[in-house]
Amino acid sequence: MFHRKGAALLAASALFACAGLVRAAEPQAPKAPDFGLSLVDKPVYLDDTAPADTSLMGLANRTGVDKTLGSYGLTIGGYVELGATYNTRDVRFNAGRVFDFENEDPTLHQLVLFIDKSVDTKSKTVNFGGHVEMMWGADARLIHANGVFDHYGIGDGPNNQFDPTQFYVDMFVPVGNGLTVRAGKFVTLFGQEVINPTGNILYSHSYLFGFAIPFTHTGVYGTYSVNDNFSVALGVSRGWEQGFEDNNHDSIDVFGQVAWTLDAKSNTKLVINGIGGPEQAGDSGDYRYVLDVIFTTTIGDQLTVAVNGDWGYENHAGNDGGAAQWYGVAGYLTYILKKDFVNLNVRGEWFDDADGARGLGTLGSVYEVTVGLDFTPFASDKNWAKLHLRPEVRWDYSAGPFFAGGTKHDQLTAAMDVVFGF
Repeated sequence: MFHRKGAALLAASALFACAGLVRAAEPQAPKAPDFGLSLVDKPVYLDDTAPADTSLMGLANRTGVDKTLGSYGLTIGGYVELGATYNTRDVRFNAGRVFDFENEDPTLHQLVLFIDKSVDTKSKTVNFGGHVEMMWGADARLIHANGVFDHYGIGDGPNNQFDPTQFYVDMFVPVGNGLTVRAGKFVTLFGQEVINPTGNILYSHSYLFGFAIPFTHTGVYGTYSVNDNFSVALGVSRGWEQGFEDNNHDSIDVFGQVAWTLDAKSNTKLVINGIGGPEQAGDSGDYRYVLDVIFTTTIGDQLTVAVNGDWGYENHAGNDGGAAQWYGVAGYLTYILKKDFVNLNVRGEWFDDADGARGLGTLGSVYEVTVGLDFTPFASDKNWAKLHLRPEVRWDYSAGPFFAGGTKHDQLTAAMDVVFGF
């Protein structure tokens, strides 16, 4: 999972040239913290920015830059995440983690800036949008796409690196109920958890996020709204974490999604994602398949529940050279203890990589339970409303000795991250 200039510039140019973006299709965790900047749910529009707003758009308002941005229909923003983890085992690394794997090492995970233009899905004419997103920090080295920044000496640092996480162009075509086509590099449709910490309820990530599904794709896909409650998507990409270069000689994979709002009042949704194609380096022709299912619902005014399940299969990917499978399920609970101040978040998970295809050896099953809080201590302050403090405690258990350098069956960690949107 530890994958490693011109395209970002081209994409930025395309944004300014376009005349008319459907928000990034990252599935959101239940009651994900409102940082005031999520591209999915909370875009910062020009006419919504108050004079005291400290976001990038607020600064743009006060300097007059917003007039130029507004003439192109552009939104700018970003966020920063810092965090640290303490492991009760005397170890250097937290086994099984994705971004928070360094023990007792305060980390600048992500400093992200984006520029965004949405398509008008109510328009009767073809219109364009797009998105360019740059990350600096320790997480950038872990989501790297093949061929992006590889030959400029920019992504070779040991810790903090740059990563153009997304750069794509959207086109809305007013056929039927509306077709949106996206082309470029974009985050995956798969999974309940996402790269962007503002879309997650906890600091640490699940095994499903880190080992079962891809991070990003470079390709093209279309999304069609059958009606207000049902949509379908279908596309092709160069593969898992592949960018301007392809590890298997330009072979493509095919992916798709079905999204169904079962009940709008309780925000009950079912999302099914699927992907298949050759992912191993070279011309092996061995295919990898993943099925991803996400169900979310709200119960009353305070409780949100989500369940995410994954199943994967790949030819000749096991430790013994044979076919391999991996599968697991994660459940999420969010309970509002005090509105606009603190939420209680819980995740429980089981994941199995018995064939060793996803890097966990042949341990059999791993389990984890995480309990955390999400504080917004200055929710009423215009300058600090987007500050979130998220402490958590997590316990992991493995059927085989996986933790503490392969000598222990479990580990206990305490951690906290701080996220601030601007």
